[in-house]
Amino acid sequence: MSTNRLEDSNAGSPSVPMGSSESQNLVEQILLEIWNTTLDRTDLTPTDQFFEIGGDSLLALVTIEQINQRLGWNLELGDLLRYSSVRALATNKTVPQVANTERAIVRMRSAGSRTPIVFIHPMTGLVFAYSKLAHHLGNDRGCYGIQSPLFMDSSVPDSIEGLAERYADLLADELGEDTFHIVSWSAGGTIALELAKIAPARGLGLGKLVLIDSFLWNALPQGNASPLWTTEQGMLQEFHENVLAQIPHGQHQGAVESGGDSDRVFRELSAAMFGADSQRGVDAGMQFIKRLYDAYRATYRAVGAYHPTPVSTQALLLLGAQNDTLEAWRSVIRGGLTVELLDDDHFGLLREPEAAKIAARIEAYCQ
Repeated sequence: MSTNRLEDSNAGSPSVPMGSSESQNLVEQILLEIWNTTLDRTDLTPTDQFFEIGGDSLLALVTIEQINQRLGWNLELGDLLRYSSVRALATNKTVPQVANTERAIVRMRSAGSRTPIVFIHPMTGLVFAYSKLAHHLGNDRGCYGIQSPLFMDSSVPDSIEGLAERYADLLADELGEDTFHIVSWSAGGTIALELAKIAPARGLGLGKLVLIDSFLWNALPQGNASPLWTTEQGMLQEFHENVLAQIPHGQHQGAVESGGDSDRVFRELSAAMFGADSQRGVDAGMQFIKRLYDAYRATYRAVGAYHPTPVSTQALLLLGAQNDTLEAWRSVIRGGLTVELLDDDHFGLLREPEAAKIAARIEAYCQ
C-alpha cells in the first residue's frame, strides 16, 4: 500500500511550519479542540486514546471530517486507528500510512505475528463500523477493511458475485497466499460468503469466516427479499433509519415521510452526523451522505438479487434475536457452521462493552 504525504494546504487553515515544537503544539491544540467538540468533552489530553475515551465509529467519521476541513489533511479511518491519540497524530501526520484513495482496502491495524483479519463492508460501503472490533482484535495482528469502490470514484459491479471477484483481486494483491480470517457484519456477510466460495480457485488463504448478525434472504426456495427493496422510497427510508441507528445522538431518530425528498433526508443526516452549526460543514457532509447512499443502494440491490449456492467453509454465525435467516445459512454452509446468540441488538458491535464481548468470541473461534 502506498504512502501519501499529508499537507496543510486548505485556504484559511493555519499556516504551520513543519518540524518545530511550536507547530506541533499548535496542531495538538487544534486537534484537542476538535476531539473535545466531537466527543463532548472538556478534559482531554494529547495522550488520550480515541477509542478508549468514548470514541466510536460514527464519532470517528465526524472527527476525521473536521480534521480534514480545518487542517487540510487527507486523513482516513486507518490513520485514526493507527495513531489514536492527538500526540500520535500530530507527531506522525507527515508520514502515516494513509489509505490509497485509488484503492478500496484500508489497513486498520499494523501487521503482527498472528493471522490477520479482513473486515468486509456492510450495506453502507464503509468499514468504520468495525473500528471497535479492530481495536480489540488488533493486538499483534494486522487488520484490513474492504470498502465499496464507490468511495474511490470507481465503478461497482452490480452483483455479489462481481463484488467478490473485485475484492478477491484486492486480497490477492495485499495478502498473496497468506492465511487470513474474514469478519463481516450485516450485508457484509453475503459478500463474505461468496468470497469463501471463490477463495480456493483464486488461491486465497482464507481461514475462517465470522458472520455478525448477517442476513441471507434468498437461500431457501421460499426466501423473499424485504418489501422495502421494491421502491426507491423504501430504500431511502431503510438507509435513513440504518444511518441514524449508528449515530449515538438519539434526538435525531425519525422515519422518512412517504414521498420524502432525498435532499431533505441527506441534509438531515448530514446535520446529525457533522453538526448543523456551519453551512460549509453541512454542505460538505451532504456530499459525503450522497456517496454513502450511492454505495448503500448498490449493495442493497446486489444483496437483494443474490441467490447463493452451497459453500464448503467453516463459519461462526453470531445471531441476533430478530434474525430469521438461520435455516438459510445452514442450507448453504457445508463445512461446519457454529451458531451463537448475540447478547445485544444488531448494532451491538458499535458499542462497549458489547464490542469487547463480540471480539472475545471471535478470538476464541479463530484460535
